[in-house]
Amino acid sequence: ALLRDNRPNKPLILAVEGYALAGGTEILAGTDIRVAAEDATFGVTEVARGLYPMAGSSIRLPRQIPYCLAAEILLLGRHVTAQEALDWGLVNRLVPKGQALAEAKKIAAQICETGPLALKAITRSLREIQTDVKEADAMLASDALANPVFASADAKEGMRAFKEKRKANFTGK
Repeated sequence: ALLRDNRPNKPLILAVEGYALAGGTEILAGTDIRVAAEDATFGVTEVARGLYPMAGSSIRLPRQIPYCLAAEILLLGRHVTAQEALDWGLVNRLVPKGQALAEAKKIAAQICETGPLALKAITRSLREIQTDVKEADAMLASDALANPVFASADAKEGMRAFKEKRKANFTGK
């Protein structure tokens, strides 16, 4: 429920070891990049208890994986193996048991090397411009996010660093 309505404006990376059932998979559906250990297990099991998944899984899962797979998870309370989660696109990467957090930290380090204004705008685009929006309308919404980024000092620094073949020094301005 923590990620239902108030997701931060930065990318969220999830590392899963072991079971991520019910609330664990609900949290997963609110994240951006997901790393799972090979022994991880996922599932939205509320239906088996006569409950409704209130943290958004019934909305997010059908938008993130094929409808029929989301329906199977939600309507049956089915457990999903880590390999199935990878095959279905529910997680990004599988790693050996005990390595999920280390891999998530590597991804976080890569994200920290990017331009913060661009990162925030792309994160908003991923979360706010849904696939059911007409393409022309989505492009206009995307432009509204992109224009301030292109006008920023960070954009100029990024292009200058690329031209000079050096690491960019982003300031968030």
